[in-house]
Amino acid sequence: MDIKQSLIANNSWWNDEKINPKFLLGRKREEFSSIIEKLNEKRILSIIGPRRVGKSTLIYQTINYLLEDIKVEPKRILFFSGDDPSLFFNDDDKLSDVLDIYFKEILSETMSNLSSKVYVFIDEIHFIKSWQNFLKTYFDKKYDIKFIVTGSSSVHLYKDANESLLGRIENIYVLPLTFNQFLNFHQTYISKKEDIIIPKFDLNNPQDSFKSLDELYYNENLKLKVQKILKEYILVGGYPEYFENTDIAIWHKRLADDIIIRGIYKDILAIYNIKSPEILEKIMYYISSNNSQTFSYTDMSKIFAIDTTTLIAYIGYLKQAFLINVIENYSSNMGKIIRTNKKMSIVDNGIQNSFLKRVDIDDDTTGHIVEGMTVFDIRLLCERENYVQYYYRNTNQEEVDIILNRKRDLIPVEVKYVNTIDLRDVKNIKKFIETNNERLIGKTNYRNNNYKGFIFAEK
Repeated sequence: MDIKQSLIANNSWWNDEKINPKFLLGRKREEFSSIIEKLNEKRILSIIGPRRVGKSTLIYQTINYLLEDIKVEPKRILFFSGDDPSLFFNDDDKLSDVLDIYFKEILSETMSNLSSKVYVFIDEIHFIKSWQNFLKTYFDKKYDIKFIVTGSSSVHLYKDANESLLGRIENIYVLPLTFNQFLNFHQTYISKKEDIIIPKFDLNNPQDSFKSLDELYYNENLKLKVQKILKEYILVGGYPEYFENTDIAIWHKRLADDIIIRGIYKDILAIYNIKSPEILEKIMYYISSNNSQTFSYTDMSKIFAIDTTTLIAYIGYLKQAFLINVIENYSSNMGKIIRTNKKMSIVDNGIQNSFLKRVDIDDDTTGHIVEGMTVFDIRLLCERENYVQYYYRNTNQEEVDIILNRKRDLIPVEVKYVNTIDLRDVKNIKKFIETNNERLIGKTNYRNNNYKGFIFAEK
């Protein structure tokens, strides 16, 4: 198949055909709105996230929006994938070859003299050799082209691309569903009834946010429904493909095969020359078994019989591929931050349970998973807002689960998965507040020694 015929086959809307509804699904992720808002901006838009998380679906939904809502001329929308062998069979095949054929033989216009904007969607762009250099050239020549690209992780999009695309590219992170998003999908595909709405938590207005959560907490009917779906989410995780087959055993096997194995052996190995890729699996299994616990790089390197430098690099690859979270111990002294132990967790609880062959979860394990879920939610916030996430543990072993550093202030977060919370549960966070009061947001109120725990998720 030549380039032209391949493009015609992949862009059915050029022939006035509708996009297959199977590609559109029945529910849009919240990131869809962010993509739509940025379509008129000049910067290249990158959609970053691990495999099977729904990036291609977002592309098809965006193309459908351009066709149906904006009424863009169909042939002014181009879609292709960087791992399509009919377009990129070997290293000699260039991104420019595909675009030249499109503009000359499909659109019959030149890039420098377009009659109106063209939208170019490139899925899995990291498989195309020197892609960043071509996009830089097109961007700097100010062609009326909006590029929307996807990559399976920041490993792909930023290795050798940071400098060349600096100031030219904007990122939208698409990661496994948070609980709030999972709840919405569940009500679309399983419950078939959207009667539960969990308000988004506003860090700038926490009192009103907790007031809204109070209303849900005291509605026993909705509370029981939320708890049931939460238990399911804790077991299966946040990959949207789960809703196509909700059998737990089949789902965990699919996670192991499609996400873990291919994510390690295809995505990470495609970028880095790793001598022992099986160690990446072992590291993930070890973190899964000790989720949300603290780790010493030195101790871990001895466990896996590799040097500390190699271990740190491997952990960095897993973090950049959005498979694990790594957070530092907070201190005002950067030297102490570097030297102290790290706290690590698996990004998706379904992957963690798949590693450990869990089909049921006890209360103690649930507490660690819920902490990991909260770390994941706050990581999303940090990725979007350029904040930094820490945990805190001092020499007296007094610990606070999460410290959110927003540069202008600190927000301590203690995660509890219990029915009631009393003063003993918040004594460490109270001490942290007392010793760091000048950098904290707002004031802390303790009311009648009576506390309630809440689960909330940022989008």
